Amino acid sequence: MRKKPKSRVASLREKAGLTQVQLAVLVGVTPNTIQNWKKKSGLDRMERYLKLAEVFGCNVSQLVEYVAVPEEEERKSNGVFSSLEEVRDWRKRRETGTKAQKTESQSKPKFQTGVNK
Repeated sequence: MRKKPKSRVASLREKAGLTQVQLAVLVGVTPNTIQNWKKKSGLDRMERYLKLAEVFGCNVSQLVEYVAVPEEEERKSNGVFSSLEEVRDWRKRRETGTKAQKTESQSKPKFQTGVNK
């Protein structure tokens, strides 16, 4: 029996306690893109990365190499995670804090709303 793919983005986003808008800001895409990842058309793109990793016998994260960024370019960040390392650091901070220590500002990054400046 052939299996068809089903996106887990929505359930993982909810488990992380993020809205679509918050996830979009963190990833650097529009909220529409987050919605599309639940649909077949958006899922097709993700499947291509999985197939590419399969061809090379690696994990999807190994398809990207991170190189040093000049300091001036690094300052241009607009609240979007610029590397997987930043995402991991943010997740670690969220997961290791105790409930008493966590405040809204400590557990989630600040999000911009409206049009990017």
